[in-house]
Amino acid sequence: MGVGGRGVVAVGAPPAGGASPAPVGRARIVAGIRGPVSRLSITLTNGSTLTHVLRRDRAEVIGRDPSCDIWVDDPSTSRRHAQFTCTPEGYVVEDLGSKNGTLVNDQPRDRHLLADNDVVLLGTVRVRFTREAEAAGAQSVLVTDRPPSQETARYSHPGAKVHLSKQRLQTLYDMSDRLTRVRDPQQLLSDAMDVCFEMLHCERGAIAVRRPGSRTVDWPVVRNLRGREGELTISRTTLSRALEHGERAIVTEDTLGQADPTVSMVQHGIRSAMCVPLKYEDEVLGVIYGDRVSTAATYTAEDVDFLAAIARQVSIGLKNARLLEEQRVKVQLERDIELARHIQTRLFPKDLPDRPDLKVAAINEPGNRVSGDYYDIMELPDGRVWMIIADVTGEGVAASLVMANLQAAVRATIDASADPAALMARWNRLIYENTDASRFITALLGLIDPASRTAQFTAAGHFPPIRLEASGPGAAPLEIKADFPLGIFETAAYTNTEVVLGARPCTLFCYTDGVIEAQNEAQSMFGHSTLVDLLAQHRDEPPARLLGNVRRAVGKFRGDAPQSDDLTMLAIAMGSREG
Repeated sequence: MGVGGRGVVAVGAPPAGGASPAPVGRARIVAGIRGPVSRLSITLTNGSTLTHVLRRDRAEVIGRDPSCDIWVDDPSTSRRHAQFTCTPEGYVVEDLGSKNGTLVNDQPRDRHLLADNDVVLLGTVRVRFTREAEAAGAQSVLVTDRPPSQETARYSHPGAKVHLSKQRLQTLYDMSDRLTRVRDPQQLLSDAMDVCFEMLHCERGAIAVRRPGSRTVDWPVVRNLRGREGELTISRTTLSRALEHGERAIVTEDTLGQADPTVSMVQHGIRSAMCVPLKYEDEVLGVIYGDRVSTAATYTAEDVDFLAAIARQVSIGLKNARLLEEQRVKVQLERDIELARHIQTRLFPKDLPDRPDLKVAAINEPGNRVSGDYYDIMELPDGRVWMIIADVTGEGVAASLVMANLQAAVRATIDASADPAALMARWNRLIYENTDASRFITALLGLIDPASRTAQFTAAGHFPPIRLEASGPGAAPLEIKADFPLGIFETAAYTNTEVVLGARPCTLFCYTDGVIEAQNEAQSMFGHSTLVDLLAQHRDEPPARLLGNVRRAVGKFRGDAPQSDDLTMLAIAMGSREG
């Protein structure tokens, strides 16, 4: 499932017209918001996580509609599901009449004042609200376009050696466990800044961390020993060279070789500054910056080497924390998928008809733990039987949620007097209203009367049943008109096709595309003609044995290639032999 939007992925997108030379394209970045920052940590159904910084000046709507401030492309959410608003009491989440409702800490809520670490559930999308405590000192970082002069800035390439005294090597060794053990990233970065202030006597400092998979950075730690005297200012050039090229920089007033300090340093009161990358192997995770604005001694080459050594330790700790979080999310996703599959299997019919005049067998094998296919059999008091088989675009959890929506609609609306075409039109409107344009469903609906040996079928872009006769010519698809799949056009019309099944015993074989589109290692497909020939060979077998033979044939054809799609089959036999 693709996920993006102005409130989520597009936050860190480069401006139109090409990539920006620096990953921070705005003058005042996230840490430039004064006071505590409130964030939403969003976990989508597919397990991916996103972060959104809430605004204070207006409400922000979250939902499936791309026009939302926070766009989550997830079928379990409504188009405009809920909104977050900053009030004098704090942030409030308010449900906007969503279909699945809004839960806060597992309790349904129409409107709720959020507390730190509250978990909001929008369908199956988990949103954790966090409010960061306001740190002492400066709470903003200003990135200036004025670079340091060539005379005052010295850069070291990523492969430059680190030269440290024995005392500093021992200090670094003593701190290694403190900075590399797996723990909360915010505490790790805060401790790292403590070390910088303790060992390098920084008067101001900040740590920037890149958002995973993005060019954008956040500033989770910003400090200023001088209290609230202005902003902490960093050169865009210095920041970019650290983030983009992994270079470390030292900027000083060169009082020996230069009568006056640079204009930039005078303007911002900086006497000496250092900036080094947080680098893990070839990946730059962020930067550590520190400076002095008093008349204290300027930084030396060994100082920047020591800061680079600290940064390496912090990078290991930060990477370890990220890997641990990824593992936690993966384990939780596995549990959620197992639960989803357990719930889904209970949506399929428990008992299938096994009567003298009608026997039914079915198979559903998901390609990705949970299935986007659906089948159902419903017996009426007069002996007639409703059947449906359907397939949603895509696989996995998102597809299974759409199918659960269809299953609920089928069970709620189908009855003895219903017309197949009218039912299909009703379900089409439901799917159209509750899914986005990228989701649609193919479906085959039939009302079968074993007594009169007739059936009514309507098809929404789905394959017609294949009819098998034990004593007849073999196997052949029924001629049924295929109308539009569900969810494409709101006003799509559907037609019924009357079928006379005849007096001889026969079996109707229904299936989804996972059967004929199964691929082997050479990427060849099983194919429709192969399926028809196979069914003709086994046309006199009872339903369960017939489906077993088809499943084995598809598996043998696929070989060691993975099952790439859901596989669902339904066999309905009338007057078939006992087996």
